[in-house]
Amino acid sequence: MKIRNDFTLYFRVIPSGKRVVYYYTYDENGERLHGRSTGETTLTAARVKCNKLLKEGTLVPKKEHIPTFAEYAKGWWDWENCEYLKKRRKRNVLTQAYAELYRRNLINVILPYFGKMKIDKITGEDIERFLDYLIIEKKYKNATANSHFGTLKTMLKEAVNRSLIAQNPAENIGKLLTPKKEIKIITTQEFKKLFTVDWQRVWGNNRIAYTANKLAALTGMRAGEVLGLKGCYVYEGHIFVCKQYGKYGYRDTKTKDKHNIPLPACLIDELNELKKINGDGFLFSVDGGVKPLSMSSFARYFQLALQNIGICKKEIAARKLSLHGWRHFFNTEMLKSGLSIAQAQAVTGHRSRQMTELYFHFDPAEFAKAKEVQEDLLKPAG
Repeated sequence: MKIRNDFTLYFRVIPSGKRVVYYYTYDENGERLHGRSTGETTLTAARVKCNKLLKEGTLVPKKEHIPTFAEYAKGWWDWENCEYLKKRRKRNVLTQAYAELYRRNLINVILPYFGKMKIDKITGEDIERFLDYLIIEKKYKNATANSHFGTLKTMLKEAVNRSLIAQNPAENIGKLLTPKKEIKIITTQEFKKLFTVDWQRVWGNNRIAYTANKLAALTGMRAGEVLGLKGCYVYEGHIFVCKQYGKYGYRDTKTKDKHNIPLPACLIDELNELKKINGDGFLFSVDGGVKPLSMSSFARYFQLALQNIGICKKEIAARKLSLHGWRHFFNTEMLKSGLSIAQAQAVTGHRSRQMTELYFHFDPAEFAKAKEVQEDLLKPAG
């Protein structure tokens, strides 16, 4: 007959990076209890502490209430109150959109499936069945199922950190295979049709939508960054990008980066025309710069312009043409024209490139090649 030890010691790396000795033991029914920290960093010290607890009769804790997943999930992904998000925001750049997506995943799908289960009873097999349920019954695509799986995995990992469960049952389960999306961007010929000399025919005389899209196309700015551009950030030869505007109002850019983007003189002139109307407020505004155009209107005008140059709704959907496509478009045009990846990142403001934060550090010569790409695009079609 195998003799069971009173306790078993093991190391665990806590979020701070420190290695701490944990122990697990068994309850009166012989069921293994979740690990508990000794607070010690050596096996010898941990063994002394556990023997002391054993002698005091406190090695095996009193029967704890194991929460259901629904009980554990209360408050999760709430931007203001979620303890996990508060901890993450101390170390990482997070967005409310990220939290909202995960909250929708939790409320709409994960809670109905796992809500009544005790958190320590969820197994890897349960999670595999959950993935099958998403694909077969809910008919989700693999990418969507992976999003829900990622939400669940994150929550279970935090349950381990809080010593609610001994190990994460999702830890060794891989994501579902997702085919690489083929991005079909606007072509150079289509760009020239959109921004032709008689642009009113394409954009319905809507100067705001026309100029906003032109700016996105010639800079690779995110749609929220375009809408967040204010007149006070338009300079001679360049603009300063430091904010975005969207569902959550006027706030830092997605990556919190601040950078300068060169612009050809003709586009600076067009921005200055809008600045005469809206001053230092939001440039792409219909109320004098107080608030910018809505994102839905921005997208709708873009779709209408595509239809006006002969791209039907069916083709727009098939090619997945959206405002974000301008980012791919200009990045592609820069690389085709010989700019290095680092130079392209400097213009589009990708996170991997650190940029000068204040406009007076700007060196126009650094962006000369990018401006050449913009000017070539603006030449009339031959």
